[in-house]
Parts: sequence; C-alpha cells; structure tokens
Amino acid sequence: MRFLRLDYLAWWQVLPFAVAFWGLRYRYVRRMRRTLPIASRFSGLSRRTRWVRETGVLVLAVIAGTAVVLALLRPQALLTTRTPVLEQQDLILVLDRSASMRAHDIAPSRFGRATQEIQNFIAHKPEGIGRIGLVGFAGGSLILSYLTNDLETVSFYLDWINHDPQTLLGTDIGAALKNARDVARKDDRRTRKLFLLVSDGEDHGGELARQVQTYRADGYQVNCIGIGSDDAVPIPVVEGGGRETYLRDEGGRVVKTRFEEGTLRQIAASTGGRYLRSTTGRELATGIDEIVRGERKIQGWQTTTEYRDLYPMLLALAAAAAAVLWLLL
Repeated sequence: MRFLRLDYLAWWQVLPFAVAFWGLRYRYVRRMRRTLPIASRFSGLSRRTRWVRETGVLVLAVIAGTAVVLALLRPQALLTTRTPVLEQQDLILVLDRSASMRAHDIAPSRFGRATQEIQNFIAHKPEGIGRIGLVGFAGGSLILSYLTNDLETVSFYLDWINHDPQTLLGTDIGAALKNARDVARKDDRRTRKLFLLVSDGEDHGGELARQVQTYRADGYQVNCIGIGSDDAVPIPVVEGGGRETYLRDEGGRVVKTRFEEGTLRQIAASTGGRYLRSTTGRELATGIDEIVRGERKIQGWQTTTEYRDLYPMLLALAAAAAAVLWLLL
C-alpha cells in the first residue's frame, strides 16, 4: 500500500469537527425533547426518540468523511494478476460463394449475412487468433488471401466477392479444401491452423472424400457452419442493369435450392472438427466465436504486478454512506 498525495493528510482534522457537530446536534435534539415532550403513545413514531438512529448518523458521517479523506490521499494497492498466454492460431476461412448462397431465406441473403458476420468477427478478432486467410469457392476454388496480419486486405476481398454480380454455378467443397490446405502448407510459420468452412452444404464435386482423408492424415480439423433454412427457396441471379430474377432450368421452371446438412456434418465428424447450424443468420456470430474460442489452448500464464488506485472504491463508499445519511436526516 502507498499514498500518492500525503500533502492532503491534514484533511483528517475534518473528522473531529464532524464528531463535534454531531455532539452539538445531539445535545440540541435532547434539549428539544425535554422542551417539547411527546406523549408516550407517540414516541415510537418520533424520529427524535431513537438513539439508534442518532448513533447511525454519527457512524455514517465518520465513514463518509474518512472515505473522502483517504480518497484524497490517492491510495494504491500492489496487486498481482495472472493472465493466460494463449496459443497463437491462424484462421483459414473457406467461404461458399455459389449461386445457392444468394438465396434470400436469410436476410439479406445467405452469402450477404455470412460476409457481414465474418467482417464483424475480423473487426473484433479475439486474442489467440493471429493471421487470417480466405478461400472462396463455387464450381471452382480461388485463394483470395494467403495468411496475413493485414486484416483490411481480407475485408477488401470479402467486400469484393459480396458485391460481385456474377452467378457462379456448381459447388466443389473438395477443391476449396485443397486450396485451403495449400494455404496452410505454403506457410513457413509453425502456428496451428484453424479451418472454418461456411456453406449451405451443397457439393457437386468429386474431390471431397479424398481431401477429407488428406486432412485426417495431416491432423487438420475442419470446423463447419451451415447456413440456410429448411425451406426450398429459389436461386436469385442478377441480369444486366442490376435487375434480379430467378435461375430457371431448360424447361423454364424456377430452380430451387434446399439446405443440405449431411455433407457438412460428415466433414466435421470425419476430421474431428465441430459443426454448427444457422437457420436465421443470427446464430452466425455466436457460432464463429464459439468455434474459435473453443479451439484456444492455454500455453502458460503471465504474472504481472502493478499498483491499482483505490480511490474510486473509497468515493463509492463515501457516496453510499452519504446517501443513507441523507435518508436518516
């Protein structure tokens, strides 16, 4: 314990004056009690007759005054805190940008909500996550960003693909996982890699089974978040001039898509990852945070010792005592 402003120590002399004023007040109350007696049947209703109340006034006044004087002295306590040292992980996002992800069963769309929540996650990246990489896929796969600390670059590519008007048909999750593994394999830092696949579950490629086996052999886990409602919904396409219509088959019928959970569950279960489902979009932020925080590992503890100010607590005590004192008076 130390005091930064001992020059305010003279203010302790306020306390004897407070006790003296209380004594004068108490004598005045007793005198008034003798001068203006109250019938015994009303004594229980009179505030003047309660000596316990007067003692409480004295105690609260002393507490408030003492707390204020101590706060003026700026006391500080030496505190030791232990904080966990988290293992640094690199996050590789694998984002489905196929046509079915443009469905509006989740506002503004499956893909729009996914990019929005990923952007929010990046803006408030939790401790333990270092660099972030981004892979986008539909019928083919493209590495949009290798692992980087420049999160503005990742955000730029998320904005770009979110506003890309192209209709990308087909979904090849296997090709996307291959590119994601290449991102991890080409990195020269020995940090643990965390894979997060966000998709509506459709897969029309032939690479998935082999990639899952490769991930298992390499010891990589793939965490999956499925996004989409249980309803069959039409697939929007953007035509010239920005007008939105729906994808149709050769017979002119509107093509509909339905969320497929089985593929994502199988990927997560086969690689030892986690699977979460978002049916409204509101669960995305919680799901991303839950997966990322669930993978964190504590490598050790860091001990820090520093002085902490105690005057806020003393002022709070003084305010509480003064408030009760005001009610008594």
